[in-house]
Amino acid sequence: MDAVAHETAPVASRFGAWWSRAVAGIRNRNARGWYFGASFGLIYQIIMFVSIWTAPLSLGRQVLATVLLVPFYLGFLFVPPMNWAESRAVRLTAIGLYWAYAIGFFFIIGDVAFWLWILVAAIAATLAEEYVLVVVLVGALTAGPLIYGLFVGYGNSVVIAAPIIFSVAAMMFGINRQIMAMRRLKEAQGEMARLAVVEERARFSRDLHDVLGHSLTVVTVKSELARRLVSIDPARAEDEIGDIERLSRAALADLRAAVGGYREMNVAGELGAAHAALAAADIEPHLPSGADPVPPDLSEIFGWVLREAVTNVIRHSGARNCWVRVTRTELTVDDDGRGLPAVANAAARHDGTGLRGLRERAQQAGTQLEVSPSDRGGVRVAVRRADA
Repeated sequence: MDAVAHETAPVASRFGAWWSRAVAGIRNRNARGWYFGASFGLIYQIIMFVSIWTAPLSLGRQVLATVLLVPFYLGFLFVPPMNWAESRAVRLTAIGLYWAYAIGFFFIIGDVAFWLWILVAAIAATLAEEYVLVVVLVGALTAGPLIYGLFVGYGNSVVIAAPIIFSVAAMMFGINRQIMAMRRLKEAQGEMARLAVVEERARFSRDLHDVLGHSLTVVTVKSELARRLVSIDPARAEDEIGDIERLSRAALADLRAAVGGYREMNVAGELGAAHAALAAADIEPHLPSGADPVPPDLSEIFGWVLREAVTNVIRHSGARNCWVRVTRTELTVDDDGRGLPAVANAAARHDGTGLRGLRERAQQAGTQLEVSPSDRGGVRVAVRRADA
């Protein structure tokens, strides 16, 4: 029993992770356009109900088909948003299961079920983003009614489903490609904006250097003058020293304000700092050597979470090892220390500057922060994109 439970635990964990992403996909604002278009397309499926209830079928089959069509149509609404962010294997599995569900209607309502393949084609063209996969799937869906026509004759009305399947799939694939292009354009615009900010900061740094250079030059000149005036005109020398003090304080205030306001927080820089801090605390760091490129909108919050999590590991965990994992959508920090209560108490003692403040920062950045027991015995701190 223990072995079976051990084997099923990872499966349940993976399903739970997929379900969390699926729910986030359903709630994603980008899915609203799909819901509108898909709901409009389902209006035409009224013809399917008319066909079922006017066909020479038993009452039991008519009722069964009507009941089973409800989850089929709900699947058409929600399957794409639930799987847009998944891997190709998961997306193909979703298409296959939805297609298999449609095939099951042949045993209840007969060849009229071919009309349901139109919705299968729409989902296939939406989820199978690769051109070759779309061609294969849509080709198979289109060939089904055509091959069926060889046996029953091409005068059968269901054969007409073939060109409609192809047309709907071509239209959905084109729309999907356009959406993907717009998404890439938005990412490119975000990158251009980030580069513009970097360039502006570099320009400001150069200007700041010139300003400080001028201030320090004046301070140097006044210092030399004050040194010469000490024995000749002590009162004037005292005035010059006062000017030097004022100039120095003003320059230092300007420098602190600029550094505090223009220092860029990012996960790449914090990874190096985390390695040094953990090593100095005699905690073995296990950090990614070649992390995936983190999107610009997540790099800053990932850096803040990494810094706070590593700080808690060093101060409160009593750990001997610390593991950091970074992907394009998630950052996790695990340790093998005393566990969650120590970190929770630490967060309470540092109200406003610890994990509570970090949760607020994560929420503002559109991400989710989770603190939970780690499989390695200590605490896991994870931050991920809210719609991932």
